[in-house]
Amino acid sequence: MYADRWQVNAVEFYDNNFFVSEARTAEFAERIAPLKIRWWGEARIDTLLKYSPRSWRLMRDSGLRMVFMGAESGSAETLKRMDKGGALSPEKTLEIARLMREHGIVPEFSFVLGNPPDPEADIRHTLEFIRRVKTVNPLAEIILYLYTPVPLAGDLYDNAQASGFHFPQTLDEWISPTWANFAQRRSATLPWMKQPLWDQLRDFERVLNAYYPTATDAKLNGARRTLLRAASAWRYHLRFYRFPFELRALHRVLAYQRPETSGF
Repeated sequence: MYADRWQVNAVEFYDNNFFVSEARTAEFAERIAPLKIRWWGEARIDTLLKYSPRSWRLMRDSGLRMVFMGAESGSAETLKRMDKGGALSPEKTLEIARLMREHGIVPEFSFVLGNPPDPEADIRHTLEFIRRVKTVNPLAEIILYLYTPVPLAGDLYDNAQASGFHFPQTLDEWISPTWANFAQRRSATLPWMKQPLWDQLRDFERVLNAYYPTATDAKLNGARRTLLRAASAWRYHLRFYRFPFELRALHRVLAYQRPETSGF
């Protein structure tokens, strides 16, 4: 109905349980394929790795273009502290990146960085892992978030409290701009995230987004992508991320749209 009457050509499913049932996903893919529309969803890495080759072919042929997944960290130790050691691993992230490249489906990975007790080592380790992901699948979209404590969530929360973190005590504090940023995992006021670490993370993100421009920005034509990649190549290959003023200017001139602000 929507495709015929309103010429809808793409759908985003904001349902993190969408891919739980492989049989349902395969049936959906078969049903939607004749409509010739593109679609996007959210999934768990370990769930998709269990799918059969037939299901992957059905999803590909049905128009699935991108899947958002929480890779969380490039460190097995950190994943264990997150209580995700059984479901997630760096190896599984690399495997799903490879599998989705084979089927022409873009993986969108989110990472949580700056985890205590050693946020500097955590950031350094995961940034190197992201480079490995990009080697396996250059089209992978990368979304970077800062660690935000969850009450009573084991060692990570205990370490956050030990660093001086505490939740707001009043309603006014909760609705302040500071805590709005916190809720979006973009806060720069976390006690264990010193300014140099914050700068390091933002600088890397700037270089990464220039060397691997997002596929979600329709305004980025071939010439603009070539320009961004050429301008950032030396920084990316030399791992020199500091003070990317020229890339910041380019992103501003080109009105670069970050991958987390748009669908596909």
